[in-house]
Order: sequence, then C-alpha cells, then structure tokens
Amino acid sequence: MKHLERYELSEDMASTTPNDKGLLFIHPKFGKVADLYQENFQIVGTYVDTLRQLYRGAMNLNFLTDCEHAIEYGEKCFRFLGYDWLIGKSSKVSGYQFRLQNNQLGVIIFFKMFHSKAESIGSHLKIECSPWFLDNRPPKKVDQFLDKIAARILKCAEPHYPAIHLAVDMQGWKPDNDLSERMVCRSKRIAQFNGIDKAEFHFSEISSIYDRSQSFKFGSPSAVQLAIYNKTIQARTIDKFDYMEHKWNESTKLKNGSSGYDSEQDVFRVELRFHHSVIEQFALGTCNAETGEIGVKMNTYSDIINHIQALWGYGLKSFKLKFNSNYIDPIWSILQDDIMFRFPEPSYTDNLHYKRYYKKATSFSGKNYQLYLGNFLSACARKAEPFTKVLRELQRSMIWEDIALHYERKQTTENQLIERLKDSYQERILMGVSV
Repeated sequence: MKHLERYELSEDMASTTPNDKGLLFIHPKFGKVADLYQENFQIVGTYVDTLRQLYRGAMNLNFLTDCEHAIEYGEKCFRFLGYDWLIGKSSKVSGYQFRLQNNQLGVIIFFKMFHSKAESIGSHLKIECSPWFLDNRPPKKVDQFLDKIAARILKCAEPHYPAIHLAVDMQGWKPDNDLSERMVCRSKRIAQFNGIDKAEFHFSEISSIYDRSQSFKFGSPSAVQLAIYNKTIQARTIDKFDYMEHKWNESTKLKNGSSGYDSEQDVFRVELRFHHSVIEQFALGTCNAETGEIGVKMNTYSDIINHIQALWGYGLKSFKLKFNSNYIDPIWSILQDDIMFRFPEPSYTDNLHYKRYYKKATSFSGKNYQLYLGNFLSACARKAEPFTKVLRELQRSMIWEDIALHYERKQTTENQLIERLKDSYQERILMGVSV
C-alpha cells in the first residue's frame, strides 16, 4: 500500500508546497482527501506507557514465609525496601500467587508462580511499572530499583524479557466509526465498543469502555496488540487527568514558553502493547547486518529502550489503517513517518535487522503437549489415583511450566487448563480404564 502525497500549507494559507511532513494529504486523481491543518492536528506526547519486567530465579523462602504469615494474620500492610505495600493473594489469571502493591510509587510486584515450585528456578517474579514510576527515573535507575526488589524476593535472580507498551497521544483527530473495517491486520481478534457508560482501568489495560466515545482493540494480549481510545476520558476516569495534562503541556512547550496543548480538545491515544514472548523473539532473531551476529540484549528496561523505535515501526506494519485498497490512511502515514521516541540512540540500532525468531514445530509442539497430557492421564487412570495426586505429579514435571505457558498463549489460563484436565481424567475413570 502506498502513502498519499503530503503538502505543507504556507503561513498565509494561500499556497502549498510538497513536504514529507506536511498535514495536507492529496490523492493523485481526486485531490485533497485530508486537511489536518484545519483540524489543528498535533502530537501531544510519545511515551513508554507501561513496563512489565520478568525475573527468573528460585523463591527466597524466608521472604515467602514472611508474606504468607502476614496474610495469614490478616495484615494489610507489608514493609518492604523502606516502603509500605498493600499485601494480598493474587488471582490465578495473573499466574502468580501473591502481590505487593504501592500505587503511590507506581509499582505492583507479583511473585511465586502458581505452576512452579517455590524452590525451582522459574519466572517467579513480575514487576509492573506505571507511567508515573517510569517518568521519574532514567532507565538505568529503573533497572537498579527493580534489581533491588528481585534480589530480596528471589535467589539467583536474572532479568528476563519485559513486556512494554508504547503510546502516542494526538489532538485534532479521532477514530471514525468504520475504523475497524479499514484496519488490516493478521489477527482475527478485533473488538469495538461504543456507548458503554462504565470504565475500569488497571494501569493502561482497558477492561471496559468509555461513555459517549469509542475504543478499539486489535490483536491478542499474548502477542502484539493495538489499542486506540480517548485518553482524555480514560485519564479522568482513573483520576489521573492533572498528571496527563501536565505531561501534554510539557511535551508541547513552544519557544516562548507557552504550551501548544489545547485544553478544549480531547486527546486520543494509539498504543502498541508488546508481550514478553514477542520481545524474546526479537532478542533471539535480530541480527547485525554488518557483522552477521544474531541476537541482541532486550532483558531489561535500559536494554529495550534502545529498540523502541524499531518496535513501534514493526507494530505499525503489523496493523495498517487503509484509506482505500491502494493507499494508507493519512493518520497512519503520520504515525509511521513522523513519530520519534526520545530514548533511542540511532547509532546503536542503525545496522540491526529486526526479525522475530519462531521456534520450529519439530521439537515439542502443541500437539506433543496434548499427547503427553492425554497419555499421562490414561496411565494414571489405570491406577485409579485421585486427581489431586495426578495433578501434583504433573506440576512437578520439568515441562509443566512450558505446558502452562503454551496454553496461556492460546488464551487458556492455568486454572482453566486444570479444570479441563480434571474433567478429562474423570471421563477416563468413568469409562472403566481402571477396571
């Protein structure tokens, strides 16, 4: 698909000149198709919105015991690293048994995986960092603080691949009703919401939709997901509008000290969300075009921050908003060509060819996992063992974590998988396998 021709409007609004950053978009046959000068279009911010850092290691059993005792005795507050944290059990949907939460700091700590023994090496720690936590610290300081958390919670802690959300905020544009019809993407998972009057937000994850507005989500949360929504309404809903308005004012400061941000106009956000597994694929598959070396470091925030421009470009190629069958929509041309995040160092990434590495299905594929589980259940059913014992043996297996993660990527939580296995095992018992 091609880009429409772009023109710049003169100050007296009387003439136009070709400009690859112009906001007047011209079709070669039909003439003007979009004039964003008239709409007072502007970018009011480019941000790393959320970071979810994984760590691998074995649980520090002393720390785990302290937390379990605190919950057992009904304590709501837990002192950790000089801060007070809300302590509680986490849901199985998160994949972790416990959490520490400090919204003032802007950090939630999830620890002790459900499907891995505490003393076994695994991804026992996930730390979610909010935008306000990231805004107040350079990447190296973020890494140092997260490493400090990991050193107290895990033994032999090693940072694993993070998940990251990249966001661009705009004024003078809003999504049309037919946006979902014009969006081209590989995923079949498309959601559009209109006119729902309730909203609930967890950091930047939208779980419901805004009143008198529109929100769109494309793709799976376990891969690359695109979200488009009214950030002004969302910020007011979670009581963070003052914080966001300050950011928009700072991002649009003019030379005379005034701000270009228009407080009378709503801000719409385009956000790309990259799952941990996608970052891992890029880390393993990216190569240096000059040296031929394959693989780059993307284990920490300061590692990945050098590559966010490339990730943004990849995401916008995975999802394309078309103007018609031949041309890309003007707003997508702007997002692809005009957006520059402030962190990347171009000299560092110039020679890199970004590519995702996919494991071949010749090893232990999804089909292999299904056969393994089916054969294991059948063998245990012949002995008529209780399901609790069967499940315990399964979870002790060295490949249980891989199995759980495989089903998680297929939108099946560990809890749902266990219920499915329980039903399948009961069916085998009733079929008389043990007789």
